[in-house]
Amino acid sequence: MKATALWKRNFVLLALGRFVSILGSSIQAVAIPLFVLDLTHSGSAVATMTIAYMIPRIFFMPVAGIIGDRWYRKLLMVLMDFLRGFLICFLAFLAFRDSITFPMLYVSQIAMAIMDNLFEIPTGAMFPDIVPQDFLMRANSIMGMVRIFPQIVGPAIGGVLYGFYGIAVVFLANGISFIASAVSEIFIAYKQSIKKHSTRLSKVLEDLKEGFMFVWSHSLIRTILIFALFLNFLSSPLFMVVYPYTVREVVKFSAQAFGILESAFTLGALIANFSITVYLAKRNMWKVAKISLFLFEIPVILLGVLVTPSVIPKLGRLVLFGFFFIFILIMGFLNPLVNVPLETAFQKMTPSHVRGRAYSFLIMVSSGMTPLGSVIYGYLVDRVPVHLLYYGAGGASLLVAVMLLIALRGKELPT
Repeated sequence: MKATALWKRNFVLLALGRFVSILGSSIQAVAIPLFVLDLTHSGSAVATMTIAYMIPRIFFMPVAGIIGDRWYRKLLMVLMDFLRGFLICFLAFLAFRDSITFPMLYVSQIAMAIMDNLFEIPTGAMFPDIVPQDFLMRANSIMGMVRIFPQIVGPAIGGVLYGFYGIAVVFLANGISFIASAVSEIFIAYKQSIKKHSTRLSKVLEDLKEGFMFVWSHSLIRTILIFALFLNFLSSPLFMVVYPYTVREVVKFSAQAFGILESAFTLGALIANFSITVYLAKRNMWKVAKISLFLFEIPVILLGVLVTPSVIPKLGRLVLFGFFFIFILIMGFLNPLVNVPLETAFQKMTPSHVRGRAYSFLIMVSSGMTPLGSVIYGYLVDRVPVHLLYYGAGGASLLVAVMLLIALRGKELPT
């Protein structure tokens, strides 16, 4: 009975901390591209800011995985939340004084990328140790809802705060949220057995190899990773770079409207996670994941239809906004139906002592080409009509998804 009460208490504290910090991050995530676009009116500038975050985030992953397996995960989690909070509050101070510059933003993006890794890898590794195995699928979907709900209201709040009060207030709200999250996480009870490890380079490289080989030795995971590499290359930078440019510079929606559209994705994801928790977890989630993977690419192509120059004036702004909202909502709904089963299967198959390194390689490999995609989209978005980018990315992603489904035919993952 005490053990049950303890893991539930830990789960609630972890969820509470994540809710508060994600709310602040969601507010800021909307404001940063708007801030850059309002100053430069350039998709390339947004791409540069994205790359400043993505490159260190991806290539620092293996180091974060080693640290997550060698050091106390709870300590890292709390420390990174405090440090991120202090950094963002410092940016708020500079913004209130009108002293913030693009180089400062670039440096802060790099620092945030490193600290995000040092938070997320240990936290992801400790999560299956906190939650019982038979509750893991539902726990992942519940945590998905905890992460998603603030992302529904956060972007809308971010659009309003930025539109009326500017970037300084947005930074302040996010900084405070990280500090509040750290305070909540201090009270989590988590014990971790730490073995002494050599700090010699040969041993560090051996640890890296162990995490990589664990992931790569599973033929099913390896197949999914290879295809995920190409899917992320096509889709992720499209929505990091081209989509904000489309909303602000092509269809010219307001900052508030952009925030509402961002909330549509997370509303769809919330509905999906709720469906997993109360109904779908009892069904064949692997089949659901494969169907959702195929369907996800279709709204991307339909967005291209919406922003075709001959279509925009015919629809009218209200109807156009409604279609945007629906398509983004659908993509948000399909996303957890793919990710939650994959995440649960990986957690169940990976021992705790290697989980941090394995998880870091999983993310690094699947996201490895995203910065290159951001560079390419950043170059194209100022030179090619955006509807052609949606057609190209959507069509190519659909082809890759079909090839993946063919490769996975007859195979199952433990969900």
